[in-house]
Amino acid sequence: MGDRSSPVRPIGLLGAPTARATRLYRGLLRACDLVRGSIFAIRIEVIGLDRLPVEPDGRPAGGWIAAGAPHRTWVDPFVVALALPVEPRLTYFGDGRAIFRSRWRRFVFRRIGGVIPIWPGGGRSAVEAHIAGAMGALDAGAVLCLFPESGPAVPVGTARRFGLGLGYFALRSGAPIVPLALGGTEDLYRGRRLRLEVLEPVGWQALVGAPSGGPPPAPWSPEERATARRIVVALHERMSSAVASGHGATVVPPNVRRRWRWLTTAWH
Repeated sequence: MGDRSSPVRPIGLLGAPTARATRLYRGLLRACDLVRGSIFAIRIEVIGLDRLPVEPDGRPAGGWIAAGAPHRTWVDPFVVALALPVEPRLTYFGDGRAIFRSRWRRFVFRRIGGVIPIWPGGGRSAVEAHIAGAMGALDAGAVLCLFPESGPAVPVGTARRFGLGLGYFALRSGAPIVPLALGGTEDLYRGRRLRLEVLEPVGWQALVGAPSGGPPPAPWSPEERATARRIVVALHERMSSAVASGHGATVVPPNVRRRWRWLTTAWH
């Protein structure tokens, strides 16, 4: 049985902020892709990769926020990592309890780095550390990846409301948001077809109707909180159609045999 107690709760970014994919990081992705294809026979349909930000020379650019929804199961971060270019590498913002749930997870994540764990009850100092870690990753040219949903469950084919953290990251960094609509990840089995659609990048100003290039509200002001809320509400609305389409495109016919359905909760 895994060790579910983590004696240390690290705050902020684990590892150095970098856009480079280390050999360990690349090796982990190759191993995950091998398991995905050869053992689980899971297929990932990727739509819209040409919408990702690029450098003037055509190389993939970093310094943007990947916002994935809906987040249904443990496989979602792996789908994003396998669908997007290896570089610039991803920095994940996620639940510290899930990241550090067992001894082997702590071993892997501490060595690979590139995660900003969230712990319950951290207070403002923890939020400041989260923002500093996110800003460091974006400034280094990495891609900040998060799944912004929060709140109670909603019907399949829709996304839960988005938490304000995404809005704060966009405001503080000025980085564009690239919405990623996931489909099919709520029910896993051998041979499952999943889908990820990359939507057009969008800045926070466009989401709230502010002048392009305009200054953000003062940090921790009531205006900043109100603007962050407007950002996430507008992004949720922008993604709703793609989320519904992603689900519709991956609905499983009733006559399909679903073997190894334990995959749905394998990482939990």
